[in-house]
Amino acid sequence: MKHLALLFLVIAALITSGCSPKAYSKGAYVDPERVDLLSDKFVEADLQQIAEQLSASLLASDVANSGEKPAVILSLFTNATDEHIDMISLTKMMQNEIIKSRKFRFLNKMLRSEIAQEYEYQQSGFVSAETAKAQGSQIGADYMISGHISSIRQPVGKREIVYYKTTGELTNITTSEIVWTDEVQLKKAFKKRHVGW
Repeated sequence: MKHLALLFLVIAALITSGCSPKAYSKGAYVDPERVDLLSDKFVEADLQQIAEQLSASLLASDVANSGEKPAVILSLFTNATDEHIDMISLTKMMQNEIIKSRKFRFLNKMLRSEIAQEYEYQQSGFVSAETAKAQGSQIGADYMISGHISSIRQPVGKREIVYYKTTGELTNITTSEIVWTDEVQLKKAFKKRHVGW
C-alpha cells in the first residue's frame, strides 16, 4: 500500500510539473539584422527592408540630388493589411536614413501642437524676452513624404504565400505634383507544421 501511495505521489508530481506554466527564463541578445521568420506575420526584417529600399530610392532621385536641400514633412503611411504594423517605426526608420544623407531638412510635423503650446508659454512672461521664441519663424515645407502598405495572403492547404507591397511618394506641396514614387515588394512562403509544447 505504501508503494502504491508513493507511486501516486510521483505520478501527481510529474503531471503537475508538466502542466505548470512556462516562462522565458534565459535570453540573449541577437543581431538585429538577423532574419527570423518564426510566423507568417509582418516582422522587423520586413520593416527594415522596406525602410532601407524606399529611402535609398528617394535619395537617388532628382529632388534629393538637386543641391537645394529641400524641407520635407513625413506623413504616416497608411496600412491596408490585416495586421497591426507599427507605421511610426516604419516612417521613423526612413526618416533616420534620409536625415543621415544631409540631402533634406526634416520638419517635425508630429510635435506641431506641442511647439505651439511652447510658443504660448515662452510669450507668457515666464521666459526672458531675450531668449523667448515667437511664432512666425518656422520653415515652410517644400515636400511631403507619404506612403501605403497592402498585403495579399494565399493559404493553400499547409502552405501559405504572403505578399506585401509598400508604395512611397514625394509630393510637391506648392503644386501637389508627385515628383517621386517607388514601391517595395516582399513575398514570403510558409509551411504549417505541428509545434511541440
